[in-house]
Amino acid sequence: MDAHRFLDYVRAFNAKDYPNQHAFYADDVKLVLPDPEIGTLEGKAGIMKHYAPVHASADETVVPIIVLCDRGKVFLQMDAYFLYKEEVQKAVHDYHVYPGDVVKISCCAIYDVNSEGKMTNITCHLLTEEKLGQVDIKEKIRESEGKADADLRLYNY
Repeated sequence: MDAHRFLDYVRAFNAKDYPNQHAFYADDVKLVLPDPEIGTLEGKAGIMKHYAPVHASADETVVPIIVLCDRGKVFLQMDAYFLYKEEVQKAVHDYHVYPGDVVKISCCAIYDVNSEGKMTNITCHLLTEEKLGQVDIKEKIRESEGKADADLRLYNY
């Protein structure tokens, strides 16, 4: 998998295009998220079970900062923004949020990719997490994209 193909995955994730996103996964994919309350998600169904309620209450936007692809691995450094549509008492990383609040998660992830180009294991490592409150999310995405090479900028706000 090259960086351009990987960005197709990120675009599908950000668009909540679950069929296209899940087409990148092997049937037995495992996803380890950097939130200690969640643990390991197993299989496409396990990933969907986790993300369906998250995305029902928040719009998540992944901003790629660094993407490196080599020998069946993809390394991603990213900022992820969660813009909440409703009050949630235990949002990501246990924040209590209100409509319009934004939480920013910065992390790195390693993706194992099999010979068919399917992701088999995804392990995320938390760098920072912060409740930003009521902020201009486009401005925050613009700040994050400013750290990335031009070919990784998906939004260009």
